[in-house]
Amino acid sequence: MRVCVGKTCHHINFCFCHFAQQSTTFQVFITCFIILLPKFSELKQTASSKARSTLLSWSEVAPEDNFIMNLINQEKFGECSLLILQDRFDNGQSVDHILSQSASKVKSAYSIKYTFPYASELESITSLLKELNLKLMSEVENNVTTGRVVTGESLPLKFPISVSNYRRKSSQCLAVIFMINDVRPQFLTQIHNMLTPAYIPITRKDEDFYIFRTETRLHSKLLQMRELPSRIKFKIAVGYNKQKKNVVVRTICFFCNVGGNARQIQLPVSDECLPLEDVDYFTDFVWDLNGRILHVSLPYIRAKIEADSPWEGVMNARRGNWKMMFEKFLTVKFNFTYHMFVSTGIDGKMGGGGTGLQLKNGTWIGVTGDLISGRADLGIVIANTPKRRCLTYVTAQPTEIYSPAALLWPFDIGMWTTILLFTSLSILFFIVAFKLMEKFQFGSGESWPVSVQIQFLLSTFLEQDAPLPESQSLRCFVSLWIFFTMVLTTVYRSKLVTLLAFPVLGTLPKTFEELAFSDYQVGFMKHGDSAYNTLAASKDPVYVKLVAEMEIFPGVGLECLEKVVKYKYGCIAYDFALVHLRERNLSNADTRKLVFAPARTYNIWLGLGTEGKSIYRLNFGKILSYTRQFHLADIWDKMDMYYNVRKLKQDWWANSNQTDKMKHDEEDSDNLTLKHIAGAFYVLIACLVFSMVAFLHEMLTHNWKALSTSVLFRYFGVKNCIQKRIRNTSENQNIAGDFGHSKF
Repeated sequence: MRVCVGKTCHHINFCFCHFAQQSTTFQVFITCFIILLPKFSELKQTASSKARSTLLSWSEVAPEDNFIMNLINQEKFGECSLLILQDRFDNGQSVDHILSQSASKVKSAYSIKYTFPYASELESITSLLKELNLKLMSEVENNVTTGRVVTGESLPLKFPISVSNYRRKSSQCLAVIFMINDVRPQFLTQIHNMLTPAYIPITRKDEDFYIFRTETRLHSKLLQMRELPSRIKFKIAVGYNKQKKNVVVRTICFFCNVGGNARQIQLPVSDECLPLEDVDYFTDFVWDLNGRILHVSLPYIRAKIEADSPWEGVMNARRGNWKMMFEKFLTVKFNFTYHMFVSTGIDGKMGGGGTGLQLKNGTWIGVTGDLISGRADLGIVIANTPKRRCLTYVTAQPTEIYSPAALLWPFDIGMWTTILLFTSLSILFFIVAFKLMEKFQFGSGESWPVSVQIQFLLSTFLEQDAPLPESQSLRCFVSLWIFFTMVLTTVYRSKLVTLLAFPVLGTLPKTFEELAFSDYQVGFMKHGDSAYNTLAASKDPVYVKLVAEMEIFPGVGLECLEKVVKYKYGCIAYDFALVHLRERNLSNADTRKLVFAPARTYNIWLGLGTEGKSIYRLNFGKILSYTRQFHLADIWDKMDMYYNVRKLKQDWWANSNQTDKMKHDEEDSDNLTLKHIAGAFYVLIACLVFSMVAFLHEMLTHNWKALSTSVLFRYFGVKNCIQKRIRNTSENQNIAGDFGHSKF
């Protein structure tokens, strides 16, 4: 590698060899040394010629190198860094020319020489290692001879640490020059893995500028190879045509042909083989896709997007706010069509429905797997977008509480206790006052028994006419007492009217903690495993209690929502799933009963995903950012719920004669009914019973002697009468017997 900052440059050369983890450092060193061994003689033979070439004038530069130097020296690249990568072929002089002329124009520059072994070299390595009694891993031979791709994670050296740290602190712009003639897919794959790993990539495929310096005969093949160049957004291939003696510059327009297919474009250069100032050699071709069909992988989230199996054809989304976003916005802006399908499952077939899961063998399934494998250009995945999604829960509207105890609700227990205490003290005051007036013989000489005192106090509470004392001191107390009772009764009546007309509502749980420790039963809509596994793994006492007691509803989860309407039930689910099920299945009356809790947990974001540093990323992201200021996502949600869900439901009800479901709850009336004032009737019944008991008690008390005498008299009178009749009957029987004996 050669690193240049200002005028200081450093070189580092390294080779690529793939070994298993058990390979020793000595084996790797020997193998790399042997790979480069055939080059040592060549370097030795050309050493003198290289020494002589350094004395030549710098003006003797290859035309294609001169074009690249002038292109890099343009103002557009003034804030960029420069990376030059070369393969095993000798391009050292060209690298030196470019660095010497461009190092002062760009912020910094560095070069890398990267070597990938051929099969013939592998044979020499194998024979030498056998002679040295060293074991070569068969995996090395298989990777090279069979052309199997080695992932970046398995590389012994992903990328130079110094380069990654340098890239982290450098400017955002980077110009990359590839001086390669080795266009094997294995080699380009390793270059791709080295430059664009998952973390801290050296280059970015959708932002940086790439120049491939190679032979003109390789331009067409190189620019369309998927292993590296076809994934790059800004790229050109530069070569020299020896027959026509001119510099050839080509690029690929991804979507310029009919149907959005790729087309190779040759860019103009000046007669002096220099770049033209009015030509943009790095054109962004991703604004007009020319009818290209983009494959979109989506998870099975019916609340957000629906596409019917077998997921064939274009523009095949049936409903969902993502359908509206694609058809009313993205396809109009970028001129493309789409084909949506539910993501791949474990069996490798469409219909799995997940956003992404890494299997034990390291492969991915779901939307993430479709993006990595290239089956999908775009995917709907969990991502960072302004439209937040989360777990919440829904309950029914609180029920109105009708109870005879409503007559006591205007005051709390403390207030009633205070009223009772002061009433008792007032009675005590009356008793003491009358005793003192009787003892010291002052005042009017009147005397109130306790029954009259209680009658006075209760009459003032009920605003009835009550006897007044003749004593001036007692009249002063009575006036203050009447004012006290007037304030209490006014407050009581005002609150009582409110409670009777507008009954007290039950208390709803507002947080997950209140829900967990309330008398509500809890259900959970299990849409995927992510949310449930997160709650199950939590050690928070609230979530531990919820997971232990809640009822799980797999699948659609409509049963959970129906239980909320019928019972005292709370249903935990994604907020958008609850809205979708409500609009799709519930009647208008049931819909009005639902209350969404303000509590939120397990926040997720649904966004549009692409392959890492995809050519679509920046352009699609820029256009989608315009939707935020106009709140288009919320508008699409409302439109989808009304036109594609709720309206279809109402039309079906009308056609199937289910118009009763379209009516609102008739009980939502402001008229006073019997249940509003039932407490007064309960009090009346209680008073009648108490009055009857008091009446009977009073009657028995005052008439006890007369009743007892009358009862005794009647008792003994009836007894004597019975005894007399018995005696008369016996005497008659005796007379009849005597008469019979005398006849015969």
